[in-house]
Amino acid sequence: MVSPDTVLSDLREAWRRALAGRLLGLYLHGSLVAGDFDVNRSDLDLLAVLAGDPDEKLLDVLAELHADLDRRHPRWAGRIEVEYVSLDAVRAVPGRNHVIARISPGESLHLLPATTHRVVTWAAVHDYGRTLLGPPAGALLPAVEPGLVRAALRDHVRDWPAWVLEMTPPGAQSYAVLTLCRAFQRLRNGRQLSKRQAAGQMIAAFPRWADLIVWARDWWYDSGQDTDPGRLDEVQAFVHEVSAAILAAERQA
Repeated sequence: MVSPDTVLSDLREAWRRALAGRLLGLYLHGSLVAGDFDVNRSDLDLLAVLAGDPDEKLLDVLAELHADLDRRHPRWAGRIEVEYVSLDAVRAVPGRNHVIARISPGESLHLLPATTHRVVTWAAVHDYGRTLLGPPAGALLPAVEPGLVRAALRDHVRDWPAWVLEMTPPGAQSYAVLTLCRAFQRLRNGRQLSKRQAAGQMIAAFPRWADLIVWARDWWYDSGQDTDPGRLDEVQAFVHEVSAAILAAERQA
């Protein structure tokens, strides 16, 4: 299998040529930076910082870039997640008058508003992002006020009970459990953990959910298949309980 570094090198050069004059910086974040990257499962997570907001014309250019990359590296097709955001949008947090472009596993390339949901990613890139093109992330991107990151995480947590209703494949259910584990630990300890690390710590905090958390972790890291049986009722109950617990703790903080 082609290594992630080979794919990133190919992507970097293709994006540099095609987006000359528009791409201010390209940064890697996620598990390949934070740890616990699984070459058979994990995605490549990137933030592309642009000189101006993306539009439909740029979307056509990006769609062709991603299609070409998928053809050259079919084992990584559908596993490259990129958010395209203008520097002005990041500076104008929450950027209500700006749009971003995004492509992620199971989600085609599209435009969407630059809401406060995005600041969790921007803050992570500012603090820990690995530079592929442009200046260091901390030099280009403004720091995000910690209280705003915390508020954005609370919004994510508040929305999860509604989001999980549609998560019928076991992969989506595993993702829901592990993402709530990470949110709980981030809000409690102030630092971002990998999915595996957060799952391990979450078992101590919610021992009655240990079996479900272990199932979610093992499905994610041991190459589970979406033909495997899911645990939707349990996952929904877990999400509701943990979401409520997080929000209650935040109100008392």
